Amino acid sequence: MTVATLPIPGPQPLPLFGNALEFRHGIFEAMKQGFATYGDIFRLQLGQQELIAISHPALAQQVLVEHGNVFPKAENPLSLILGNGLVTNPDHQSWLMQRRMMQPMFHRQRLAAMGDKMVVSGQRLLESWQNKTTINLDDEMMAVTLDIITQTMFSSDLRQEVTDLGSSLQDILHFLENRFKVPIKLPLDWKLPSHVRFHEQKNALEQMLLGVITKRRAGQPQGDLLDMLLEARDADTFEGMSDQQVLDEVLTMYVAGHETTAHTLTFAFYALSQHPTMLAKLHQELETVLQGRAPKLEDLPNLPYSKLVFEETLRHYPAAGSTTTRLALEDTDIGGYSIKKGAWVAVNIYNIHHHPKFWSEPNEFRPERFLNRQEKHQLEFMPFGAGARKCIGFNLALMEGQL
Repeated sequence: MTVATLPIPGPQPLPLFGNALEFRHGIFEAMKQGFATYGDIFRLQLGQQELIAISHPALAQQVLVEHGNVFPKAENPLSLILGNGLVTNPDHQSWLMQRRMMQPMFHRQRLAAMGDKMVVSGQRLLESWQNKTTINLDDEMMAVTLDIITQTMFSSDLRQEVTDLGSSLQDILHFLENRFKVPIKLPLDWKLPSHVRFHEQKNALEQMLLGVITKRRAGQPQGDLLDMLLEARDADTFEGMSDQQVLDEVLTMYVAGHETTAHTLTFAFYALSQHPTMLAKLHQELETVLQGRAPKLEDLPNLPYSKLVFEETLRHYPAAGSTTTRLALEDTDIGGYSIKKGAWVAVNIYNIHHHPKFWSEPNEFRPERFLNRQEKHQLEFMPFGAGARKCIGFNLALMEGQL
């Protein structure tokens, strides 16, 4: 490796505590403030752990694409619920086998069959609003995307199970989110009330889904995502997934397939509420093309403005949170900066999406910026990540968001 000479800037760490004070308002604000103060790359110290934050697409390309083998996925707190699913599996070889097995599930032709189910879920949502004067939009978007992933996953009306699943998942995710924010984490086998509740909900969730998986193996195929998981085979060994592997992927699809899309839709409607002209333009497009009927998948090419709104929301409010984190396996030179073995490297998607060198007026919500856009770098827009670990379901998310 080339010996780098450029020092990585960052705040002076305190003894023992490192830069814990920088995180007093959360990791999002720490990354945002660090970018504003130090620029494209900066260093933070979390106790004895070094964290390198990257906010430039060219540096992100080196970490996620060019040197992906040197920077595997770091430990993900979601692994406590998702196990070794496609999002959280840190082992490259077993992950690659999973990815190859699951890739055919996300080909456009198979995704097209899911469009009708998305529309039906949307219509169900609208019907539930008939006698309401006020709604919590984030809750409603969570409900409809959970309904969609359930219909596409199980092809059946599991209303009570969905309610239980959604409630348990939200509680578990909130627990893990709060745990992630705390620098010093207490062992989960300590019988604290929050730990006991986490284990109870996790076990109940897994048993419910394992029951569904067992029943499907013994029953008739439904042509849904669950069947595709059960039918998936490794190209070399022709082996399928165990029940535990299927469970991990079902949970992964639930978490990755509904929460991020729900939050993006909530932010889209929020942004439209702040820009009446854009809202009127969207209404005009819908009224002209659909004339009062529900949309169909084949309508999407004729609804370009709705796509622009969703894409700009993904840029302005990236759903994957603020970062995707990797672990340096060896001393490495990135962009002339020396990154030590064992460091965490956090590629900050929010900062990249608001980088003034790549986006004019980056803090303004302007859907039209995606019309005939001229890229300066291929990773200046990366809401679904990049490289081998790019989200496998990005086409599904784009289709669902627009519909």
